Amino acid sequence: LPAADSDFDPLANRTEEQSLTDHLLWQLNLTPMAESDRIIATTIIYAIEPSGLLGATTEAICQTLQVAGRADEEQVCHEDVCAILQRIQQFDPIGVGARDLQECLLLQLAQKPAQTPWLAEAQMLITEHLDLLGAKDFNTLKRKTRLSGDQLAQIANLIRSLNPRPGHTIADEAADYIVPDVIVRKFEGRWVVELNSDATPQIRIN
Repeated sequence: LPAADSDFDPLANRTEEQSLTDHLLWQLNLTPMAESDRIIATTIIYAIEPSGLLGATTEAICQTLQVAGRADEEQVCHEDVCAILQRIQQFDPIGVGARDLQECLLLQLAQKPAQTPWLAEAQMLITEHLDLLGAKDFNTLKRKTRLSGDQLAQIANLIRSLNPRPGHTIADEAADYIVPDVIVRKFEGRWVVELNSDATPQIRIN
């Protein structure tokens, strides 16, 4: 897809966030979807930053698709982008594709079991008082929500269990590669089997 005449380039993050991009594209390939919707989904995925948050507005993504010849009317295109974004936000890791921190945390809470203690209260605090939570202004929170200090502490623990940068979990997994125990190579016409240690003697196989 060609980039739009805007600040958004759908391929700008491709190299530095390759592992997360691959992880999302793999899930996209397993998702039944019309080809026209798949084009939108792919453009959205390339706009997702390594943190997992969306690095472009839906309007910018829409403009890119228009320049690429995907849509003729902005309103229809924008509705399509938002609808496909909601589908991508159901991908792993939970919270990916969020447009801001608030949406990221709410997406993760929405995946919690309904019986999770303090779930509704955590959703309320994130929706209405995220700035106070960030500032740890519990006195004001107690006054505004009529929750006790102990209750707020338990809610805060639930919120702290969420990941504000869900994409980093994929990067960490990709970095945790496996070191082979054995290396096999051909040397002077013979196959040489080596344990993966500089101090280990070689075993030659004729």
